[in-house]
Amino acid sequence: MRLVFLCSGLEPGRDGIGDFARTLAAACDAAGHETRLVAVRDPFCRKPEELKTTAVEPRFRDIFRYPNESRALADWLKEFQPDWASVQFTPFGFHHRGLGARRASDLRALLSPLTQRHLMLHEMWLQPGPEGLWRHRILGLLQRRSVLSWLTTGWLPEVIHTQARLHLARLQTRGIPASLLPLCTAFTSPPAMPAEARAAVAGTLRTADGTKTPADPSTLWIGHFGTLHREGWNFPGFAAKFAALSPRRICFVALGRSRVAVEVWAKAARAVPQADFRILGELSAEKVTLAMRACDAAITSTPWDIIEKSSAVAAWRAVGVPVLVTRGPAPHNGNLPPWPDAGLLLANELGPKFAEPFHGIPGPAFLAPAHAAQTFLSSLAAADHATA
Repeated sequence: MRLVFLCSGLEPGRDGIGDFARTLAAACDAAGHETRLVAVRDPFCRKPEELKTTAVEPRFRDIFRYPNESRALADWLKEFQPDWASVQFTPFGFHHRGLGARRASDLRALLSPLTQRHLMLHEMWLQPGPEGLWRHRILGLLQRRSVLSWLTTGWLPEVIHTQARLHLARLQTRGIPASLLPLCTAFTSPPAMPAEARAAVAGTLRTADGTKTPADPSTLWIGHFGTLHREGWNFPGFAAKFAALSPRRICFVALGRSRVAVEVWAKAARAVPQADFRILGELSAEKVTLAMRACDAAITSTPWDIIEKSSAVAAWRAVGVPVLVTRGPAPHNGNLPPWPDAGLLLANELGPKFAEPFHGIPGPAFLAPAHAAQTFLSSLAAADHATA
C-alpha cells in the first residue's frame, strides 16, 4: 500500500505528533509499504524560504491559508497517489484555538476519490467539567462541534483510531465506531544497567550554580521528561512529601527542553532542601535514553485518565522505568478500564511504599513500533476487505 501521513508539524524532537507519525511510518515502511509524511501547517515554517519541501517529506506553512501551498500539496498527492491518507489530528494543530471545521472538507478535496481516509485522534476537545473556567467550557463546546464534523461531514474517515480510553469512550457514547491504537515510541532500553548508566551521566548533572552531583548508589533518582503541567499540580509539595517518606536521599532529575521545569525545580530546591534537584537539559536521543535508564522511577504530571496519550510516559516505559502518576482521574470522567501496564503507579496510593526500592518493570509490547504498525495496517486491511 501507499500511505501518506498528514500532520500539522514534523520538526524532529519539537512536535510529538510528528514524531509519532514518523515512527509509525518507518514501521509500516519496514513492513513493506511505501510511506510519505506531510506537514500541512508547520509552526516552524513561517517564511517561504524556510519551507523544507522534499519529494518524500513536503512541509508547508499553512495549506488552509495559502492557496499556492494548497495547490502544491494537491499536485504532490496526485503524483504520489496514496491508497490511504492518515490525518494525525489534534485541534490546535490545525487552528490556534482548535477550531476550523471547514478544514476537513478542504483537505479531503485535495485527494483522489480512490484514496481512503484514516483519522488518528491524538486530542479531542477541552472538557474542563462543571468546575472549569467559563472560557474553557465554551471553547470545549466549539471544539467538540469541530471534531465531530471531521468525523461525520468533513474528512469522513473509513477508519478511526485514538490512543486514549477517555477519547474512545466519548466517541462510543455518540455511536462513532473507533478503536485504540496505543502510542508507540522509538525509545528502547540501552545495554547499560542502571548503575552503569548512572555512573555515565552523574558527572553531567548540575544545579543552576554549576554544582555537580556525585554518583552515589544509595540516592534514589526520580526523573521527569517532557511537558511539565503546572495547572492542578503542586510539584514542590509533592517533592516534600516524597522526600519525607523515603529513607533514601532523593535526586529529582529534569530531562529535555523546558524553561518551566527550570523555574519549578528552582522553587522546589528552595522549599525541599533535603532533596537534590538537577537539570540535564536537552540531549541527543542516545544520551537522553541513557539518562532515563539511570533513573529508579519517573514522575509525570499527565492525569491518570489520559496517561496513555503521553509520549514521555511511553518513552519511560519503553526503557523499563516505572512511572509515578501524580494526578488522579477527574471525577467527571467516570470509571475507565485500567490501562494494561503494571509499571504505571498512582503516587497518592503508594503511601508507605515510597520507602521501598523501585525495580524495573518491562514496558508492554504494544509500545514497540512494529506492534503499532501491525495494529494499524490490520485495521486498514479490514476496511479494504469490507468495501471490496
